[in-house]
Amino acid sequence: MKHLYIIILSFVVFCSSNITAQRFKATAVIGANASQIDGDSLYGFNKIGLTVGGRLSYTNEKVWDVALEMLYSQRGSTDGLFRKESNKGIDLHYLEIPVLFSIRDWYMESDKYYKVRAEGGLSYGHLFQTDATGFNVDDLKKNDVSWIIGAGINFTKMLGISLRYTSSFIDLNHKLPEGNTFKSYFLTLRGEVNF
Repeated sequence: MKHLYIIILSFVVFCSSNITAQRFKATAVIGANASQIDGDSLYGFNKIGLTVGGRLSYTNEKVWDVALEMLYSQRGSTDGLFRKESNKGIDLHYLEIPVLFSIRDWYMESDKYYKVRAEGGLSYGHLFQTDATGFNVDDLKKNDVSWIIGAGINFTKMLGISLRYTSSFIDLNHKLPEGNTFKSYFLTLRGEVNF
C-alpha cells in the first residue's frame, strides 16, 4: 500500500510540474480560399471562398507545437474568377477539423513569442451544403481527408497571417469511371488573432 501512495504522489508531482510548463493558446482566424477541383475540366484557382474559425494550440517552451482547428470553409471550382454568372461550377461548404504540427522560430524575447512557423498536418472535412451548375451533386462524397502544408508570421504577439496549401487524398465523386480523378485542392490566406 505504501508503494501505491508513493506512485500516486510521484504521478501528481509529475503532472503538476508539467501543467505549469504547458499552456494552451486560442486563435481566431478569418481569410479566403482560392480553390479548384482536379478532373472537373475547369482550370485555375478561380473559386474564391471564405474560411473562418478557431485554433487551439498546445504550446511549451520548445520550438514546436500541436494545434487543433475547427473551420467553416468554402471551396469548389468555377470557370472564371471574375464572372458574375458562371455556366459551370461547384460551391462546396465544409466543416473542417485540421490537426497540425508546427515548428516555430525567431523568438522575440521582449514580448515572449515566436515570429515565424512552418506547419503540416491532416484535415477531416464534412460536406454539409452543395450547389452546382453542370455537375450532379448527388455523386459527391460527404467526407474528405486532406493533407496541409503552410507557413505563418506574427507581426505582434497578438496579430499574424498564414498561407497554406491543402489537397485531398480522396476523390470527391464516388461514381467516377476507373482512371478518372475528382480531387479538391486550394490555397488559403488568412489573418490570425491570438489570445
